[in-house]
Parts: sequence; structure tokens; C-alpha cells
Amino acid sequence: MIRVAGLPTRAGSQLPAEVLATARQIAQAERDQARKVQAGPTLRQQTAFGEYLARRAADPSYTFRRHLRQIGGTIEEQGNRDQ
Repeated sequence: MIRVAGLPTRAGSQLPAEVLATARQIAQAERDQARKVQAGPTLRQQTAFGEYLARRAADPSYTFRRHLRQIGGTIEEQGNRDQ
């Protein structure tokens, strides 16, 4: 048995469409980020990492995941923004 996105699946069985759609979305976002890096803005700039570090220094409970949610950078949760 293999695990994909927390779902138990037997090898060779079809993955749920939602998992595959999310995987495609993540892969596309990574390709887009790579293109942006080649064009100029670094991944650090794309994720506003300096802002994250400043906020984290002021609030140690502030996570990178939370930061990405706030700047719209979380892919797998785009359909679930209320979480």
C-alpha cells in the first residue's frame, strides 16, 4: 500500500481526481515560479520571505504556511481558504 496526500491507495489503482488535479496545480505553479526566477524575481522575492522573517521575529508563532496563505501562495489550499 502507498500513501498519496494522506489517502491509502493500492499500487496500480487510480488516484482520486481531486488528488491528481491538485498535483497538476502544484506542478504548474512550480513551473511558473521557475519561469519567474529565470525572468528576474527570485523565489525569495516571490514569497516575500523578508517580510515573513520580520513578522516571525515579532511573532514566533507565525508560520511560513500562514504567511503563504496571507500572500496567496498556498496551492493545495486554494479551494479551502477558510481553513
